[in-house]
Amino acid sequence: MENAGRIAAWLAIALLGLFAGVMSAMEVSGALQREREYRTSPVCASAPMTASACVWEQAFTVRESATNEGADGKEPTATLLLPNGKPWKVTFRNTGPVLSRMRPGDPVIGVVWHGGIVEVRDSDGLRQQTTLGPVGWPADRVGGALALISFGLVALVGSLWAIVKRHDRRHQRAAALVRWHGAALGVAAILTLWAQSNNNWPMWAIWAIWGPLALILLATMVASAIAALHGNGEGYDLFAEPPVHPVPSTRPAARESSMALGSEGLPREYRMSRGRRNGILAIVVAKSALLLFTVWTEDIPPFWFQLGLSVLVVPTLIVFIVRVPRSATLVDNAGIRVRGITRTRRVAWEDVQDIRAEPVPGSDGGFTPRVVAYAYLTGGRHTLLKHLDDKDYDVDREIAALRAAQAELRSTDTTPGVSAA
Repeated sequence: MENAGRIAAWLAIALLGLFAGVMSAMEVSGALQREREYRTSPVCASAPMTASACVWEQAFTVRESATNEGADGKEPTATLLLPNGKPWKVTFRNTGPVLSRMRPGDPVIGVVWHGGIVEVRDSDGLRQQTTLGPVGWPADRVGGALALISFGLVALVGSLWAIVKRHDRRHQRAAALVRWHGAALGVAAILTLWAQSNNNWPMWAIWAIWGPLALILLATMVASAIAALHGNGEGYDLFAEPPVHPVPSTRPAARESSMALGSEGLPREYRMSRGRRNGILAIVVAKSALLLFTVWTEDIPPFWFQLGLSVLVVPTLIVFIVRVPRSATLVDNAGIRVRGITRTRRVAWEDVQDIRAEPVPGSDGGFTPRVVAYAYLTGGRHTLLKHLDDKDYDVDREIAALRAAQAELRSTDTTPGVSAA
């Protein structure tokens, strides 16, 4: 059973996120109204003496600016001088694109609305909203609401599920998968908001990008939860057909199997250890995230390429994460099944000529194995026996057991030793 303190922490975070998301959603309407009011405000006839709903563009000179990068809790700021020398301090949400270019003495234009500078424009025409600026706030609120509400709701369901079924390990596993998919939904919303803000896309782009990603993540969540409920913790395959011969639950796993020879040693099962599997998944996720970050932060790729690559990479990554645990080599009386990420190859004992260990060229014994096993088939073909390697198994012992099974179960009379093509 999962640690009760961990479930309680998930429940508290889910409730907090849900509350913050609802509060953020309630602010969307007000933020939209304020932005709409700003965009429709008339131009002031003259410089306003008091706070006014009209818009006035005032010339300033930069006295100083500070990006405050690396300073915790400090917003980027700048001090602007009016023609009469009076200073006016403004703060920004971020450092670009105008603040980072500001130098003392540079002329800028400040847009004054309701008695505050809401936007600054430099001599090249670049614009940047200040912290008082109304433009962009609705998108921020929508993105925050999507991230927090989607995470909060899904994580809440997963937490309550774990509490109700606290004595059932399979339900605990399924609930954990649901909670982590909730975190993925929130991260997807944050990355979508970042992309929209970084590229100055309209607010509808948030829904256009996040919507398909959310549907894919929800579908993956349902599939993963079903697999956890029906599986044995070692990567249940939703699409695999039932085995030809029932596997007794009392049989030991391959790593702990005895040296029983022939059919008495079957069935046998070879899978990647959980530590190696998680390490590979972490590397793939990190490289995929770096690729998407590079593509979205560069100005060279066109938008269709950025969006197309994201739509391609994210579902592929999700499928890879869900399907990698199913990869295995399964051996029983009917033959050998090599189950990969996308397909399963079946080999009958009659087609197996020999089973051999082969060194991996160039392997340094680090993350990759030094020795793997192959089944050599009729016609000079051979197939890799996935995960039967020296990283997780005694290869010589396992090959001896498989050869004994082959000698007993193979009905044809062919000499096992053939040259490897």
